[in-house]
Amino acid sequence: MLIFALSLWLRLWQLNHLNTLIFDEIYFADHGFSYLKQLDLFDVHPPLGKYFLALGIWLHAHLLGGAEAFRAASEVGDLDAIAYRWFNAVTGSLIPLLVGAIAYQWTHRDRTTLLAAGFTALDGLLLVESRLSLINVYLLFFGFLGLWCFGQAIAQNMAFKWLMAAGLFWGASASVKWNGLGFILGFYMLYSFAWILEEVRHWRPSKVNKQDTKQVEQDANNLLSDQNKNLSNPENQAQKTRKTFDFLTQINLLKIGFGLGVIPFIFYRLQWIPHLQLHPNFTFLEMQRQILGYHESIGSTVDDHPYCSPWHSWLWMRRPVAYYFDRVELNGQTVIFDIHAMGNPILWWLSTLAICALIGKWLSSLGDWWNQDPINSSQWCFHTLLISQYVANFLPWAAVSRCTYIYHYMAASLFALMTLAWWVDIGLRKRHWLWQLLSWGAIALIIAGFIFWLPIYLGLPLSPEAFHRRMWFRSWY
Repeated sequence: MLIFALSLWLRLWQLNHLNTLIFDEIYFADHGFSYLKQLDLFDVHPPLGKYFLALGIWLHAHLLGGAEAFRAASEVGDLDAIAYRWFNAVTGSLIPLLVGAIAYQWTHRDRTTLLAAGFTALDGLLLVESRLSLINVYLLFFGFLGLWCFGQAIAQNMAFKWLMAAGLFWGASASVKWNGLGFILGFYMLYSFAWILEEVRHWRPSKVNKQDTKQVEQDANNLLSDQNKNLSNPENQAQKTRKTFDFLTQINLLKIGFGLGVIPFIFYRLQWIPHLQLHPNFTFLEMQRQILGYHESIGSTVDDHPYCSPWHSWLWMRRPVAYYFDRVELNGQTVIFDIHAMGNPILWWLSTLAICALIGKWLSSLGDWWNQDPINSSQWCFHTLLISQYVANFLPWAAVSRCTYIYHYMAASLFALMTLAWWVDIGLRKRHWLWQLLSWGAIALIIAGFIFWLPIYLGLPLSPEAFHRRMWFRSWY
């Protein structure tokens, strides 16, 4: 609750002190306003995210005293910025809780949970995106909510209702932006890997095959006995998680196809209905072709946009995006107002090291599985989930030819933060002074980094000297 309270306060505090449209607010906030006023618009993304922006403006007008200003406004810029930003701020403050909930589902460790939620709350890019009328927070919210539902499905013997709920929310994530499909792709990677393990297990040395056969028989007996146990018991849920790969290979293909194929598509199709009713000259398929054509027409160089950055540069945050910059003279002194869409550098660099180390550890464990013991632990399943979701939300950008930006890395970055939380918890559990020093040092540096760069997340006034001290590299300007 303290993490949530801090997240909410940071997102709502002086939310309108820069009371003007910033960066893509000129599109997204305007689209939400246009839906309410029934004005013509052309959007380059599916409409769900803008529906929520419209909902925020509507609630502000009808419940928070903004009715008169809304009636008089002819464009979204006529409104107070709080009207089109507050709903994003509340939604963004819930994402650290979702990340923590998922970490607890798979580890059942309080400290890992708190670290994962805390690190997410200390990410600067998520804070910036939450304080502006942008739509990436909805992609993340629905994506991680779907992942939590998937965890519930595993904990409850692959309950079909939770599998459908996961498909519904992942369909909602893709209905904000198409790259929300990364969460579904992550599931199918996990599912495919479970089947690969099932097939390859018979090719291993005979010594291991005998061990594995005994393990499979034992797991089958455990699964049968678990049917009559109380699934709400956390210990039983942990037991279910340890058998993730056994469960995945036992899911009926029709259930997977319906829950994680048909359900997301039905949701995606239905959410277009309000938009198409306002624009009856376009069909559903015509809108998809127009969106695809727009993205294919965007160039891929800094000549097309000064803040373009290749996908591999996001790992070390080479090129953040300046959402807002203004230099003014106040009382004879120069003051800079800047909002930089950049992560907490310490957090991002450490999380990049953490995910790389986890991938190395995971590959090593595959070698052990081939030569010695079968793998059937909740920890290894958690690692596989993190890696599959990270890869699915990150590597597809390597094939994108259009101009890309650092905020496209947001979904993958949160899985890297969860990985870092797991490593730090491991270090805190060790008694050796070096591990303790590294773990507490990492936490302290992450907090210090967040405080140091906080003024350029919130757009607070800075002297030129203070601003330049925060721009450590020329590529950050």
